[in-house]
Amino acid sequence: MLNHDVFRLQNPVLLMALVVLFPLNASAAGAAKVDFVAGPVNVLMASGEQRPATKGAEVQSGETLVTGSGGRVQLRFSDGGMVSLQPGSEYRIDDYRFSGSQDGSEKGVFSLVKGGLRTITGEIGRNNKAAYRVNTGVATIGIRGTEFTIVYTGANSISLATGEGAIEVCNNAGCVVMPSGTSAIVSGPDTRIERSEVRPRLDPAQPDDTRLATFSSSDARQDNGRIAPVSTPLRSGGGYAVAYAYRDDPAAATVIDRVASTSAVFDDFSAMRSFIDGTESFAAGTIAGSFSKDGVLGWGRWSGGTVTDAATDPLADLHYVVGTPTSLAGLTGTANFTSFGGTNATHRDSVTGVVTVGGVATGSMTVNFGTSTIQSASLNIPINGNNIAVNALNINVAADGTYIFNDTNSSIRGFFSGANASHTGLTYSTLGAPAGLNNGRVSGAIVFSR
Repeated sequence: MLNHDVFRLQNPVLLMALVVLFPLNASAAGAAKVDFVAGPVNVLMASGEQRPATKGAEVQSGETLVTGSGGRVQLRFSDGGMVSLQPGSEYRIDDYRFSGSQDGSEKGVFSLVKGGLRTITGEIGRNNKAAYRVNTGVATIGIRGTEFTIVYTGANSISLATGEGAIEVCNNAGCVVMPSGTSAIVSGPDTRIERSEVRPRLDPAQPDDTRLATFSSSDARQDNGRIAPVSTPLRSGGGYAVAYAYRDDPAAATVIDRVASTSAVFDDFSAMRSFIDGTESFAAGTIAGSFSKDGVLGWGRWSGGTVTDAATDPLADLHYVVGTPTSLAGLTGTANFTSFGGTNATHRDSVTGVVTVGGVATGSMTVNFGTSTIQSASLNIPINGNNIAVNALNINVAADGTYIFNDTNSSIRGFFSGANASHTGLTYSTLGAPAGLNNGRVSGAIVFSR
């Protein structure tokens, strides 16, 4: 996701080089060998015993790879397939059979229990697509000869992206074929599979002094060894607009605001780590999620952090949108905007402190550039098994490209960004009562494009 390390194999020369680097190993007794390991990684055997994963070690069918915090492992299967696991993952080889050729007996069934992976498939499934399958808690992924990424974004939700070929994603609601370059979100075993413009974020744990084994020489890396972002990253510096909403005390009201020009600090994957609003400095503690769109907008949620003015106080559930603001001056006509991403809505009970996490809001917006007015903006916020509707009319856009809306129930802070105001992002805060959440407000972030 993520700036997301989705890699592609489009050059035949690179494909041939990959075969030379990682030849088929039909005689191997195990299903796979460990090509690379960093940090705590263990192999859980079918007997229940476990052993540390070491470079060159074999992994058998029926065994499970478990990566700890900061742990990462890359496997090369005997059919030429490859899998890279991120920290905090659990990946089981349920049923693997490969005799060295496609004779009809080959099979590859795997389960991603948690965490995330990237994979390039091998011989299994190339002729018989039904022979290959990856199971998750919310969907089953089949292939049509491909490279893809899967990341758990919650206990019952995953994000997927296809790099090459195509995958077929199925759950109780139906099946969706995802061709090369597409992404999707699955929010539960019974929910519709939704296409998304946001690729899953997969942060690799970095080795101390050993270069991470790569899937191909086109897997571009930065000087520090990390995979280079696919899209234009957000760079630390000044000139950013930030819209944000957060809680600084369980019993206090939600704070929602926006700043038109500030400095911000980003990590290598465009996740915002800190920003300044006047005399207040905000710093992330735990990042619950972050996304970006081609260097135009970034958005995410900090589940914890601090805000410093005269004193330093903890904050919780900070939702943000960040980008370089664009004035509407000189633009004419009207345009319709549609949402393409956002953060999961949150509600923190002001009495009990219990946090309820909902889904990503959807919405639309109509803008009159000639009058610098948002004629209408509508949001649909799924949370607590209900939907909260927020509707706003005739919002004035300031000369710096930012805007504010307040009514009895809801507040919005946002700004326009991109060439000719191609995108806009906002944070919202609204009463939770319509969704049965009476003590406090629901907040989140949502981004739009024309």
